[in-house]
This record gives sequence, C-alpha cells and structure tokens, in this order.
Amino acid sequence: MLTVVLKSRLGRLVLSWIATATLICPIATAKATDIDCLDTESALEYWRPVRQQPQTNEVPADELALVLLPCLGSPNPELRDQIAYELIMTWLRSERLTDKTREKLLADLSGMMTSDSVFNRSFAALVLSEIMRSDTNRPFMSNEARQNLLDLAVRSLGHEDDYRGLDADVGWIHPVAHLSDLLWRFTLHPATTPEQMLTILDAVRSKIAPDGIFYTYNESDRLARVVSTVIQKNSIESADIAAWINGFEKPRSMEKWSDAFSSAKGMAELHNTKLFVRALSDQLTDIEVDSKILEMLDTFVEEFTQLI
Repeated sequence: MLTVVLKSRLGRLVLSWIATATLICPIATAKATDIDCLDTESALEYWRPVRQQPQTNEVPADELALVLLPCLGSPNPELRDQIAYELIMTWLRSERLTDKTREKLLADLSGMMTSDSVFNRSFAALVLSEIMRSDTNRPFMSNEARQNLLDLAVRSLGHEDDYRGLDADVGWIHPVAHLSDLLWRFTLHPATTPEQMLTILDAVRSKIAPDGIFYTYNESDRLARVVSTVIQKNSIESADIAAWINGFEKPRSMEKWSDAFSSAKGMAELHNTKLFVRALSDQLTDIEVDSKILEMLDTFVEEFTQLI
C-alpha cells in the first residue's frame, strides 16, 4: 500500500514537472535568436509562454532581453507592448539583468532612437526610461553616458513628427509621451544637474504646442509631469522657473491668445497650452513649492479658462 502511495505521489510530481516544462518549452526546443519578430504568429507562439512566467530560473533573462529588442518595432501591439516592453521592464525592475546586459541594451536602444520606424523610436524611448529608472536604483552608467542619452532624448523629442496616440489597428504609438517619460526619469535621477534640468525644460517647451497638432492622448499630462518634477526637486532657481512659466504669456503663432479663434493653428496652440498649464497646476497641488510659482500658474489657468 505504501509503495502504491509513493508511486502515486511520484507520478504527480512527474506530471507537474512535465506541465511546467511544457509551459516553457520554447526555451528548451527553440533558440530565441531564431525567432523573427516580423513573423508575428511564430513570435507570439514563442514569447507568450515566456511572458506567463518571466521570473522562473529557466528563463535566461540576460539573453532574451537582447533578443527581444527587434520586437519593439513590431506592428503587432501584443508583441511590441505586452510582450517585448513588459518583459524587459519586468526584468529590469526585478534586477534580473546584469550590468553588461544593461550596457548593451543602452547602446542598442540608443541606436533605435534614430530609426525610420516610429515603433522603434517610441518604444526604444519607453524602455530607455526603464533603463534610467534602473540606473537610479542600481547605477551602472557614467556621467558621460547619461549626458549622451539626455542629448539624444532632447534631439529626438525636438525632431519627432509623429503625433499619433492610440491607433485602432496597431495599438499605442505615442512617441511624444514615451520621450516625455524618458525625460521624466532624468528629472528623478540624483545625478541630474541643474544645467541638465534647464535643458530638459527647454526640450519640453518645444513640444507643448506643436504647430497644428491637437493632443488628445494625455501627452500634455506626461509633458507636465516632467516640469512638475523639476519644480519639486527644487534644484533650479525660482527665478528661472518663473521665467520659463512666464513664457506662456504670449503665443507663438499669433499676436495674442484671443486671436486663437480665427484659425485652426491658433486653436491648436491654445488647446494644448491650456491643457498643459492646467495639468502642471494640478500636479503641483498640495506640493510645497515657491508660492510665487503657484500664483503665476493660477493666473494663467484663470486667463486660459476665460478663453472659451
């Protein structure tokens, strides 16, 4: 009787092992480097089981994180967003990746930021924001490397001309928001200098109200989060912050804000600027910052609210 019980338990253990092995069978039966992200169906078949249990010891995170990078450029939203981005993010946040892997990710993703593919640019920026988060918690980058990445992020935001958010066919694109997230991670990093903070503010200014574009996917909130964090960090003189905010007094595309109603371009600038100023004001609510800054924002919020 005891023998039967032991055999039964052993059988259950074997079945359990088989089930686990089956779940992660792509790791055992195929090389990740053989999986082509452009072949969506085969790529999904390989990566879905990995995504189901990314933290198991059988999953070689250092190897797979690098192999996943081409999937960030996939037009398939599951493969790009739910698998490639989320897996790399998970491994970074759980500190599964070595410094060598993080350095390689930094180099490869930086190269993707100049790609002709908006998916590559956008999701490279999003993963780089996680790289910066990882560096904040467990530093591996030199000051020079951080400066190079900041320069790249600033240039990329200034040059980005794809303003799509959520597309019914291909899912999230959102490059302005993702680049904003990257700059936001810089504002949170303890090594970011006041001079770099000013550079970040100038970069944000360039995308608050792009010509003829109406933001509709929370881009203004993501941009405002960058600025609200700069203000909260208190690493820049209040006079510099006040001068930056005072720039909203005069629009770029017209003589005065009341002229906005005579053109679509003017309305786009008013719409986006109004969204940004309101978002920035809301994000600083109940935050201990210079009262003059808050008064300036309140004044602009009131003035923009009256323009209806």
